[in-house]
Amino acid sequence: MLVSKGIITKLMITSVLATIGIFYYNQTPYCGIVFDSARRDILKTLSLDTVEQLLDKRSLTFPALCQMPISKLKRSLTKLAMPKPDNPGEAKAFRHLQRLSQDNEINIGQLQKVQAQMRNFRRQNYADAGINAMSWQALGPGNVGGRIRSITFDPDNSAHIYVGSVSGGIWSSQNSGNNWQPLDDFMANLSVSSLIFDANDHNVMYAGTGEGIFNMDQIRGLGIFKSNNKGQTWSSVLSTQNNTDFYWVNRLTSRRNNSAVIAATHTGIFTSNDGGLNWNNSYLGRSNDVDVNPDDDDKLIAGTWGGLLYSQDGGLNWSLAQGLSHINNVRIETAYAYSNANIVFASVDYNSGELWKSSDGGQSYQLINTGLSYLGVQGWYDNALWVDPLNENHIIVGGIDLWRSIDGGISFNKISTWWQAPRSAHADHHFIIHHPDYDGVNNQRLFFANDGGIYETPDISLAKGSTGWKELNNNLSITQFYSVAVSHHGKLIGGTQDNGTLVYTGDSENWTDTYGGDGGFSAADPVDDNYLYGEYVYLRLHRSSNGGISSESIYTNDMINDSPNFIAPFILDPNNPDRMLAGSRQLWLSANIKAVTPTWRSIKPITANQSPISAIAIPTSDSNIIYIGHNDGSIFKTNNAMAEQPEWNNISGANLPQRYLTRITVNPVNKNILFVSFGGYEDDNLWQSTDGGISWNNSTGSESGSLPPAPIRAIAIHPIEHNHIYIGNEVGIFTSHDNGDSWSLEHHGPANVSIDELTWGDNSMLYAATHGRGVFSANTNLTIPNAFYFPDKLDVALNSIIESEEKVIRGLAENTPITIVNGEYSKNCTGDYTNTNGYINNGDTLCLKHTSANVHGVKVITELKLGTLLFTFQSQTVINNASNVSANKSGGSLGIISLILFTITLVLKTKNPVN
Repeated sequence: MLVSKGIITKLMITSVLATIGIFYYNQTPYCGIVFDSARRDILKTLSLDTVEQLLDKRSLTFPALCQMPISKLKRSLTKLAMPKPDNPGEAKAFRHLQRLSQDNEINIGQLQKVQAQMRNFRRQNYADAGINAMSWQALGPGNVGGRIRSITFDPDNSAHIYVGSVSGGIWSSQNSGNNWQPLDDFMANLSVSSLIFDANDHNVMYAGTGEGIFNMDQIRGLGIFKSNNKGQTWSSVLSTQNNTDFYWVNRLTSRRNNSAVIAATHTGIFTSNDGGLNWNNSYLGRSNDVDVNPDDDDKLIAGTWGGLLYSQDGGLNWSLAQGLSHINNVRIETAYAYSNANIVFASVDYNSGELWKSSDGGQSYQLINTGLSYLGVQGWYDNALWVDPLNENHIIVGGIDLWRSIDGGISFNKISTWWQAPRSAHADHHFIIHHPDYDGVNNQRLFFANDGGIYETPDISLAKGSTGWKELNNNLSITQFYSVAVSHHGKLIGGTQDNGTLVYTGDSENWTDTYGGDGGFSAADPVDDNYLYGEYVYLRLHRSSNGGISSESIYTNDMINDSPNFIAPFILDPNNPDRMLAGSRQLWLSANIKAVTPTWRSIKPITANQSPISAIAIPTSDSNIIYIGHNDGSIFKTNNAMAEQPEWNNISGANLPQRYLTRITVNPVNKNILFVSFGGYEDDNLWQSTDGGISWNNSTGSESGSLPPAPIRAIAIHPIEHNHIYIGNEVGIFTSHDNGDSWSLEHHGPANVSIDELTWGDNSMLYAATHGRGVFSANTNLTIPNAFYFPDKLDVALNSIIESEEKVIRGLAENTPITIVNGEYSKNCTGDYTNTNGYINNGDTLCLKHTSANVHGVKVITELKLGTLLFTFQSQTVINNASNVSANKSGGSLGIISLILFTITLVLKTKNPVN
């Protein structure tokens, strides 16, 4: 075919103009050409001031703006007003609110009563409402971690590591972090901020409790604990147990010459020369760090909110160091250079992070580095400092990310990238320690405690970005959950502090995040487990429609601007999964929550007190009834919720507490029977109504079997045995077999930790979300197997054998029938598969397999029945993208290239054009 020169010229001009136009359209001010429309749209709207804030306060770089996942970029923008990848100060303030009595104070007398009553509970026989020692199973997450502020090594075994979690207690690993075990689950306080060995007796350990780095008063720890058997068991150091000076123990250290213990606490610095029997207070003032000179036990340094201190008489007296007189009321971390003890470094939360140096053992300091902004705006929260024990010029400082210097702090290079975790270190660093065999050459191992647990660099000289990092959270289940929800197949979704909204599909070591930052309440569609719901703080709701692979926001500005709680309640209507209700000061309803863009309207106005909504409940039998609780303890009810504007009645009884209402739970078969719970350390935290809220009765139990006076955060009623009631409070799970007349401590369940959610997976499987020890499940009658879930296998090859993960069966009746459709099973996973009917028992393992489809993008579903329970295992063949090659991640670039190649081809094929 002959083509005229004019046509060719027009085609070439059109091609060039199209190329220029497309490149111009995709041009961004900070990243050049961007074909990803979502990223391009964000970048085009960023002002220079916003970009500067992202770089300064969010520890980002220009390449990060262009490379990081869109979801993390969006959340970084959201968090510019919230200073960190999570919100620890606001999280603490929220939990503090739930602990207040009606006078807005914490009832310290009742708080002390809780621990005494817990000791009595543990000595009693108990009725467990269907739960026994074999019922509980820890579900992790074992790969996520949680906030750690202390790491130490066994001086006699460098492979033996200990960590202290701020809400999950003390854990140890005997194999350098390959797996972890909790120590002394029912230690009286699990908020551990500092952990050390006695300098002379390596069987003796000390643990400081209470996380005292926050600007507002928080619930305290219980002083210092001591172990005489390398941490296997712990007992309280009685002199510190009810001592106001030890409510928050921030740092411990030990002197070598007499095994003296020195404690930096929220009120000052204290020394004990007799193993904690007696203490001498040598400094009054909020203190975060104290260190002993490596060459001289009589010399110490300390970082306090009143400045840098030094002592030359073993800590009996302290003097203020020179050079920082203009800096006050900020957090300071200190570290000796072990290779030259005259050299001391200080990381100061001033001007977004400054490094100071002393050459006279801490008596005076000079500014070494400022303007790096390594602490951002949160050095009060995360501030870590390490000095190489063999090289005083090798320094690491940590805030959101980690920075390394090899010239004594004059210059630094960033070596971690928080948004790439776990390929890089997680955000927010609190403590850095080197391996005991560190020699700077053959062993350059460092360990980092952060909000994501514990990380290691096998060779610190190679660590940078996403290279050279190793996450060590192997069964370290210390994640702080606010909630958990269960799909009909046993998939879990839960909101956490610091570590996002997480999804579990059966493997405790493979929880995945569907949304980052802080999580909150959660919900799962009862029919279609592709639909999972969570929230970021202040009611920023999000939804996944693909089983948790990704999520998108579904809230409106009117909702988040209506002063919701930090963790604000929302629920799915149990009678209609298309309806969602969410609470700020008003109650919001979406009747099309699965729509591309759900619509919302207010169906309950703001109360006279303008108190935010704290709890929502709908009976499973009637969507017209809604119960609403508020921060001020008030309760409202409507009987016509389906109306355009429902009518609301205040059903707050005169005898009900007027403090934070935490939960409302309705009897599954009687809409007029409900329990409500309250915060505060008080005796009347649980109430029941049997007449729809007309009257109320205290349900905390009799004197001998009453609940401890601790904030209650969760209530569950057994779906079949309705007299079996379960509550989760600040110190554990309690069960009642008589509708709340008496209570027992659940001895075998989650440790002495706050239980934030109790929910049912089916008629007997109870799930517990803890704020510091992950998620647990319990089979309450042992007549059906534990709910489990066979994860889908996606993008598999055509016509291939697809095998499931191995699953352990628990809770079966003897010889439960097993049948399978469209696949085969292998009992005990021996590799011998069959499709014939059989029987299975407790302890057996089970594997499934089938052949994938021979067509692209097609699912194959295997159905498994154990007795009357149905489970599925699905695979889907890879989608044929041949027809959509221009729609891949390169955006429109392939289309442009194709257009240019087409033009060139026309030219080459033209031999004798016609004029």
